[in-house]
Amino acid sequence: MMASQGTEPALPAQHRDLWPGIAGLVAGGLLIAGQALWMGTPGTKGSGALRHVFFYYLKGSNRDLSEATALILLVSGLLFLFFLVALSRLAGNRSHLVLVGGTVFAALLMVAAVAGNIFAITANHSEAFPVLPGTALFAILLLNMAYGALIASMAGAAVMLFALWRAGQETHSIPAWLGWAGFVVAVVSLAGPLTAWLTPLLLGVWALGAGVVLIMNARIARAEKEPAGSTPAEEGTGPTDKPPNMPTDKPSDKPSDKES
Repeated sequence: MMASQGTEPALPAQHRDLWPGIAGLVAGGLLIAGQALWMGTPGTKGSGALRHVFFYYLKGSNRDLSEATALILLVSGLLFLFFLVALSRLAGNRSHLVLVGGTVFAALLMVAAVAGNIFAITANHSEAFPVLPGTALFAILLLNMAYGALIASMAGAAVMLFALWRAGQETHSIPAWLGWAGFVVAVVSLAGPLTAWLTPLLLGVWALGAGVVLIMNARIARAEKEPAGSTPAEEGTGPTDKPPNMPTDKPSDKPSDKES
């Protein structure tokens, strides 16, 4: 019973960190890829913005690229929520800030992904909505809406990163380099419209590092489990040593009977 009680906590600890760590790696990679693709979208400022947007979406390859970008960012946001649960455990008494900030980031990231690419998706799949100079005006509006949602999402990410940094300073539950890297990303995210095109890329790189940390934690838990599983067996050999000694006692009794 004592052996089973000693080994049971190690098994959940492995899976608790392993799969969220893998989810963090994939979410970070997809976030970097999706944001890199999104940066190819034409700007919405200047007198020639309408013409640039119109000719951009007039190409079917660009519309397909926008549709792929939306799917990539949606999957990244969903996986980030799974990854977020493990991050909140590392934050200790600041887990509620990590959960709220990370959820705001993931939700608004998905809103931005849909808003910024729904024009291309609609034009690809609806013959009643052609790409025209008049309809391109809606694309400009939606692109600006997506950028606003992205700015707000990084504000939520900043709350999450600040909470993780502070928790790491107090409890050392996360490596110092990871906490300070998140602190830098959070500070840059506060610049809002000036850095919103860059900060999702930085957050993706940070998520890659955090995913590696969680995976390494899972490997450490597994390494600690193996000796823990063997010690109860070694301790169990103590009581089992007595039965082998019993036969040696019995032969020793027989000569004593003969002597008597």
